[in-house]
Amino acid sequence: MIEIIFENEDWLPFFKEALNEINVPFRLNKITEFQIDLNQPPDNIIFLNRISPSSHTRGNQDAFILGEQYLEYLATYNRTVINDYRTINYELSKVEQIQLLKRHGLAYPKTSFGSEKDELVKMAHSMPLPFLTKHNCSGKGLGIHVFNTVEEFEEYINSDEYIPSPDGILLLQEYIKPKDDRITRVEIIDGELVYAFHSSTAQGFELCPADACRIDVQKSGAVCEIEGDSLFTYLPDFKHQIVSKYIEICQAVGFDMAGIEFVEAVNGAVYTYDINGTTNYSPDIEKASGDKAKIAFQQMIQKRL
Repeated sequence: MIEIIFENEDWLPFFKEALNEINVPFRLNKITEFQIDLNQPPDNIIFLNRISPSSHTRGNQDAFILGEQYLEYLATYNRTVINDYRTINYELSKVEQIQLLKRHGLAYPKTSFGSEKDELVKMAHSMPLPFLTKHNCSGKGLGIHVFNTVEEFEEYINSDEYIPSPDGILLLQEYIKPKDDRITRVEIIDGELVYAFHSSTAQGFELCPADACRIDVQKSGAVCEIEGDSLFTYLPDFKHQIVSKYIEICQAVGFDMAGIEFVEAVNGAVYTYDINGTTNYSPDIEKASGDKAKIAFQQMIQKRL
C-alpha cells in the first residue's frame, strides 16, 4: 500500500497511472483535510511526499506546515517515505538550497536575500546588473522578474505589482543570460539519471512541465508554445559531469525523486539554481523518452515494497 500525501490533485495522474499499471494499491491523503492522533503509530506502509512549495497559490497556505509536521511524525516511527522529512526544508527555501549547493561544490548565481523593502533596495545596489528577484518559498518560477536597473527594482517593490513570498523572504540573484535562451532540467529517480530536457526561457520563467501548470499559464494570458514548438526539448543522449553531483546531493538529503535545473551561460559556465522535489513530468517528454520516468518510479516502488 502507498499513501500519497498531496495538496494538488491535478498533479496526481502520473502517479495513479504508474501505480495502477503495476497493481500497487494506494490511498490519497490531502494534507489540508486530515487529522493525526500522535498517540497512535502510522500504518506500516510506504508514503509518497507530494507537498508543494507553491501550495499557497491554490489557497492552501498551511499545506507545507502541516506536511512538515506529518513527515516528522512518520520519521519518528521510521516509516519509508519517498522524499522524506529532510527534503521539505529544501523544498520550502531557496536559501537552504543554495547552502546545499555550496556544500557540494556547485556553482550558483550570486545571491542575497532579505525582507524589508528599504534593505532590499540597499542590497540591489551591490548586485551585478541585470539581476532577478525570486521568492524564497515558491514553485513554478513564481516571483521571478528581471531588472536592468536598481531604479526599476525600487519602483516594482513599492508598487501593487509586488507580491511577497509566503515566508516574507525575497532573493536578489545575479541574472545569468542563458545560452540559446534555454535552461536544462535533469530528472533523478532513486539515485539514477532518468533523463534531461531543455526548457525555453523565451517566454519567461514559469516552466513547470506538468500539463496542469501549462493550463494555468494559458489561463493567465501567457502562451506555452514558441512558434509552434513545445517549451520542452527531450535530450536523448544527455551526458554531463554535473549529474554525479546531483545524484550525490539527492542521496545526501533524502531526495528519492528530484528535478534539478541549471543554466549554461554564454561563456560556457554552468550554474545550478533550483531543486524541485515535487517534480512533475511532462507528457511530451515522457512520450519522447519511452516513459522513462514512469518506469523508474515503478521500479523504485517495487524495490521498497
